[in-house]
Amino acid sequence: MRRASLASSRRRERWSWALVVALAAGCPGPASRGLDAGPGDAGTPDAGTMDAGWTDAGLGDAGTTDAGLGDAGLGDAGAVDAGDCIPQPGVSPAGLPDAGPPVDSGVPFLCPPDAGATSDVDAVIAAMAPGSWKELPCTQMAQVCPQPYDHYLCGAVMDAWSGGAFDPVADRLIVAGGGHSDSYYNDLFGFDLGTASWRRWTELPNGMDGQSAAPVFSDKRVEDCGLYPRAASLCIPNEWLTPTGYLDPARCDDPAITPQLDPQQPRSRHTYGNVAFSPATGRFYLLGGGALFPSGQTGTARVDGFDFDAGVWIRSADNVDDFYGTSATDGQGRIWYLGAHDLSRYDPIADAWTVWPGEGQDFNSGAVYGYYASADVDTTRDVLVVTSDGQQLETYQLADGGLTTVAATGLAAPLPSEAGMAYDPAIDRFVWWNGGQQLYFLNPATWAWTRVQGQGDLPGPPASNGTFGRFRYSPRRNVFVAVSTTETNVFLFKPPAAAP
Repeated sequence: MRRASLASSRRRERWSWALVVALAAGCPGPASRGLDAGPGDAGTPDAGTMDAGWTDAGLGDAGTTDAGLGDAGLGDAGAVDAGDCIPQPGVSPAGLPDAGPPVDSGVPFLCPPDAGATSDVDAVIAAMAPGSWKELPCTQMAQVCPQPYDHYLCGAVMDAWSGGAFDPVADRLIVAGGGHSDSYYNDLFGFDLGTASWRRWTELPNGMDGQSAAPVFSDKRVEDCGLYPRAASLCIPNEWLTPTGYLDPARCDDPAITPQLDPQQPRSRHTYGNVAFSPATGRFYLLGGGALFPSGQTGTARVDGFDFDAGVWIRSADNVDDFYGTSATDGQGRIWYLGAHDLSRYDPIADAWTVWPGEGQDFNSGAVYGYYASADVDTTRDVLVVTSDGQQLETYQLADGGLTTVAATGLAAPLPSEAGMAYDPAIDRFVWWNGGQQLYFLNPATWAWTRVQGQGDLPGPPASNGTFGRFRYSPRRNVFVAVSTTETNVFLFKPPAAAP
């Protein structure tokens, strides 16, 4: 799997006590940790490659990720009970204590009074020239990360192959991420375009704060259930485990297991294209996924939708094509998902999936290079467009799920994968962006790309491990919203007055 090392500024500056103890005991240190056998090697996570020790280097190279989680250690996925345990159906085990009010470590991104924070975003947009970028001051997501503030764990919410979705009803960009050994943060973050500010919509479970987590969260056995434990320790019979040490997924809903898990605490993960928002229900959905914290060597089919009005996660029907894929929402609020082999549609009102067998290419080839693809729906023609390189497009007529593969024109070379792509109905164009001022516009009537050099502020280089759904179109304000990292500002792009 392609693992880009973080820059030296992201190297952790402290050794945790857990790592010091490990080294004293003769355990392998960071320099000897192998790269993970993560999900990109074969399209589907290889659970057989994960042992009970610390084998994952996460986002950084083999020497950049410390075990900064107190006693647990960020990559220690082997914290299991010493002996066999027989759980009692329906009996809730001892829970984790509430850590109490968090300690304010002083987030370095709070906006000073004279920093020029945006007070009237509509006035800012009105003053923007068509075809220009605008940086919104004091809009770093890091301002609302859990406390005590941790540069690496907060940063990995975006840096670790994380996507996003857009809520056109409330006009906000929604971001969730982390996962694997990169970050245990499972918070849901939203950028409200009307107020130009971030909000943390959910909180970490008891036993976690911004810099530490109880050892039970590094117990990989229930990782494939997609939820964090609510218990201080897990009670799981050994015979219920797979040969690689995970709970048999069929047991996740067993009455003896469910009291040990917290349905309000979905496990952090690399989100790629496995997230979506539906205006039909007003919910943000985690569509299953892989690279879950801590081992990253398994996945879950569990789908959870966050209800912003009620402030709770609501379980939905399991994804029929779990682990990895890319998704987009159509004009009726239905979510289309292209996974390993099939195209499927989730109807959030009926809470049901429909599958079109065979209407997908091989997971790791063609236009849909697994989890690196970009997708959106042409709501004018009711067509889903999916691509990972811009040159080869998979187009699906949503009336019947029919697939047509198209060779696009106008590109001298393939576009980079992991980019953001969103449809703008006002000018009838798909817009592709992956850092910098430059964008590409796709005409769905001719399948021809046109390169446009944006003006104004400079959004910065491409995100280190993909933009995915963190570049979205706001139909209410007719601008694109883009964010690359948790410690940089949000940018707006105002489309040209006429379609390129």
